[in-house]
Amino acid sequence: MYPELQQLIHEAEYNYLQSDDLETFSNCINNLQNKMAIYRLLRDQEIEIFQTVADKLVAKFSDSQEKALETSLQHWLLITRYSAMAMLLNNPEFLERRLLEWLTDVVEARESQSIDSAVHSLLVAQLKNFLNASQMNDLEPFLNQAKEYLVKDTVRA
Repeated sequence: MYPELQQLIHEAEYNYLQSDDLETFSNCINNLQNKMAIYRLLRDQEIEIFQTVADKLVAKFSDSQEKALETSLQHWLLITRYSAMAMLLNNPEFLERRLLEWLTDVVEARESQSIDSAVHSLLVAQLKNFLNASQMNDLEPFLNQAKEYLVKDTVRA
């Protein structure tokens, strides 16, 4: 979770927090509240966000099998949900351990890396219509982590 917050909680067991510590604590809480707003927006707008991504993906890969596109979209739906939770927890390892380790093998077996790369790009572009730059800075590293983990350096056409 938030190491600074955990440290402050442990310090508070022995004595009251000083002004600097309270300021740090307040900043952590404010940051968490901002991330919760992002999480709620993603939860509430998920269908609208992904419908646009799906429409653009089908247009881009019109010659691909519909099932392959659908599966990649489902994977990125999960990735987005787990990325949002990892963002809330401030923990990239959560995303890697809970989702990416097993999903990587599935993506490689399906040879869908080019589709997954396109979904990532379309998703980030669509999210920029819903989130401001600061909010994107909070979420995008987790989406990029997933892309780097899944797509690696060799994108197959």
